[in-house]
Amino acid sequence: MRLRQFPDWQTAIILLRRRLIRAINRIKPVSTAWRTTLLVSLVSLSSLLLSFFFFWRILYLPELRQHAHYLAINLALIRESEQQVDIDPFALDLHEWILKRINVELVRDPAQFPQIREKWLAERFTGVLAAELTREMGEPVTVYFEYKPQPQLWIYFESMNNTWIREPLLFYGQRDVSLLAMWLIGVPAITMLITLILVRQLNRPLLRLQKAARQYTRQGSAPLLGTHSGPIEIRQVNEAFNQMILSLERADRDRKVMLAGISHDLRTPLTRMRLTAEFLDDRSIAQGVADDIDDMDAILEQFIAYMKEGSDEAALATDLNELLMDVSAAFRHSMVLYQPQYLPACLLRPLSIRRLVANLINNAIRYGAEPIEVDACLVGSELVIMVRDHGPGVEPALLAKLTEPFVQGDDARTGQGSGLGLAIVQRIVDQHQGRLILANHPDGGLQVTIMLPFRFAGLRAEG
Repeated sequence: MRLRQFPDWQTAIILLRRRLIRAINRIKPVSTAWRTTLLVSLVSLSSLLLSFFFFWRILYLPELRQHAHYLAINLALIRESEQQVDIDPFALDLHEWILKRINVELVRDPAQFPQIREKWLAERFTGVLAAELTREMGEPVTVYFEYKPQPQLWIYFESMNNTWIREPLLFYGQRDVSLLAMWLIGVPAITMLITLILVRQLNRPLLRLQKAARQYTRQGSAPLLGTHSGPIEIRQVNEAFNQMILSLERADRDRKVMLAGISHDLRTPLTRMRLTAEFLDDRSIAQGVADDIDDMDAILEQFIAYMKEGSDEAALATDLNELLMDVSAAFRHSMVLYQPQYLPACLLRPLSIRRLVANLINNAIRYGAEPIEVDACLVGSELVIMVRDHGPGVEPALLAKLTEPFVQGDDARTGQGSGLGLAIVQRIVDQHQGRLILANHPDGGLQVTIMLPFRFAGLRAEG
């Protein structure tokens, strides 16, 4: 449904929602380990904040109000005695006695007044004291906290006639600020670390499973995973994976036996038919029968090549120039053009690459037109092989389907064959973790581009 079908405000909301989702997806961790760690850390941090709020409401706030109540009583006594000193001589003794008993000090020298600065965290506490004292004293009261040289509260209200009251906080200095920092920062950090370790331990069997599955895809074999230790869910997954590997290996053995039987049982009658054709009197009929037998043999070879896949072939140090020249020379009755250039030795499955190039050249000759251009070069970290014919090309809608088994091109490129040539090429490219690109050349003809990861011959060969 298009956005313009909605009113403007709904369209804006939908676009904003999409942008928000894209932004979250960009910053969201990819791995399960980090996602779980982040989620548990957020829960832990939320728990700490809720605990802090709980203690603030249940413990610290009532304590501050209680302290403000007793402090207001003492400040009221000081204010009354301060006002009675001038008219009652005995009030001076009472004034001094009150100051000593409540452990506060009157500061009248402006040079000793506090230098008031904004303190965001301290104001959360002093603000409560100031509000309670203002309510108790009946006039605006200013409260300021200093931590150095020693913790103390500074209190001021106008009726004290430009005099600040300083209250030392004798027990506040015994509180350890680092303990609070460890509680607010250390607990989430430790929780994140422990969660990350636990999740990585849980993900380790999954990584082994991923490695084994990838090894089977590349090499056709994989080690069996352990089923006697670890969580029960992981053991069940490993057991199912082992059963799958054993079933696939059994099916692969059966397939190889079947292919060997097909190759032997079918080629034997084909050989007899070829010998019988040699004794026919009509040479044109004999040649036609021989050609049909050759086509049947070639189709059978294509079927066997497609089923074998070549995954059991080891990667060897290969001179690609020499390989391509040999393959091009095999089509000596056709115009196959290949100009060698410098290519370092690389790790390839030589028989598979030979079959790949031969299939491409054979398809180009059969369905396209000569000359057939073959090229190979090194582009960055990729080995590029290109085969191009000069035929009519292929309908663009059919290009994506040509690598499917038993699929051929349009009428302009239709002829005899099994329809497995490019399917075999696709399988060989997949075995090398490469890419296959089919495109019509601007000057006519079909161009097939193979892009394979380049591996120096000095590296260990893959089985």
